[in-house]
Amino acid sequence: MVAEESTHPLLTRRYRLWLVAVLLLVSTLNFADRAVLAVLAQPIKEDLKLTDTDIGMLQGLAFAILYSVLGLPLGWLAERFSRKGLMAICVAAWSMMTVACGFATNFATMLLGRVGVGVGEAGFMPVTSSLVADHFHRHRRASVMAIVMLGAPFGFLLGQASGGFIASEWGWRVAFYALGVPGLLAALVVWLTLREPPRGLVEGPPSSTAAPSFKGVFQTLWSNRSFRHLLLGYVVVSFAMNAVANFVMPFYLRSFGLPLAVVGAVFGAVSFSSNGLGMLLGGFGLDRLARRDARWPLWGPVAMILLATPLYLSAFASAQVWVSMAFIWFANLALATHTAPTLATMQNLMGPRMRAMSTAIAFLAANLLGAGLGPTVLGMASDLFASSAFAAGDFIASCPGGRAPAGAAASVDAACQAASAQGLRFALMSVLVFFPWGVAHYAIAAKTLKQDLYSPQ
Repeated sequence: MVAEESTHPLLTRRYRLWLVAVLLLVSTLNFADRAVLAVLAQPIKEDLKLTDTDIGMLQGLAFAILYSVLGLPLGWLAERFSRKGLMAICVAAWSMMTVACGFATNFATMLLGRVGVGVGEAGFMPVTSSLVADHFHRHRRASVMAIVMLGAPFGFLLGQASGGFIASEWGWRVAFYALGVPGLLAALVVWLTLREPPRGLVEGPPSSTAAPSFKGVFQTLWSNRSFRHLLLGYVVVSFAMNAVANFVMPFYLRSFGLPLAVVGAVFGAVSFSSNGLGMLLGGFGLDRLARRDARWPLWGPVAMILLATPLYLSAFASAQVWVSMAFIWFANLALATHTAPTLATMQNLMGPRMRAMSTAIAFLAANLLGAGLGPTVLGMASDLFASSAFAAGDFIASCPGGRAPAGAAASVDAACQAASAQGLRFALMSVLVFFPWGVAHYAIAAKTLKQDLYSPQ
């Protein structure tokens, strides 16, 4: 018998609204701390004399390795101990390491700071997914996850707009300080106001079964054909999505010569509105369609990711900045629709004692291979294309940080900037081939989704 909302204090409308509000706040700070490096990438590159490969590693592998790997032990802990306490610790940890990034003096120290941010943020999604599944029924989880994942556009708006403005006025280091401190306050809110629910609360009598081992969870996931292909599709799409997201700001700075503060504010607004609308459309729209056919949460991403591919290609090929941003707006909207139904479907395929670990495993693959390798490979491709476009010698040696050394001729500096812009443009266009590959796995997963969904009975 399914628990009614009025029979448990943690299922009241008031508490569940507060839970979603707190998760949205934490999600916003989570993504803001990631987004700030994207908007600060160009001044950091020039100040610390880095290459695009270095920038790609800082935004990709440096963040993703521990973010992904530590998700497993943190997911294991979330299945056995207080999830709200674990989240409070993680929020405080990543916020302190964001502040530490402001003290970086070279690639190595910035690398350590970003690794620290990844360590803290590793616990967010496993805990969040598990809490949402315990408080909301299957047919509402995508909608709730869409609201929580609005933290992505909110965070990108906060990180890019405020980061660009603060960096323009007081330098890129101060931007890290300003975005790190609010997280410490959010950690207190999580610790003092959230409550730990019984496992599987909303699905009936709380689950009293012991949490399975990591091996047991992995075997269950991999034997589930829908989960297996959904995970493969999510990883491949994440590869291209993260590569684009982490280099689109430098693309506008290099290709169109706009001031940092302007790009931060304008693109922050573009990302906020397009990604926010896409999240809500994917969550609420596909939850409603799923009442007619349970396969819509996967059919929807198939159509929308395919639509996003030519839109991104048009954006990167355009020579007019406002035309390019218009294409980016529609491409972001289409792509963002896949996030909430993907995460919700993963939860719907697993039982209550496997949900945190299943999310941790999914994020291990998606972030290590997607968020980790995506920006890193794109950065390497950008340097390679830029070297091919630079006719005056060795691009890396002649153009440290993408600019000519002090005292060099203006023509050399112009050639460095032109090669850097062209290299990044071609790299962004080439990575789009991964979207159709990911779509194929989503389509395969949809075929067996109905019979693979978890049922409390």
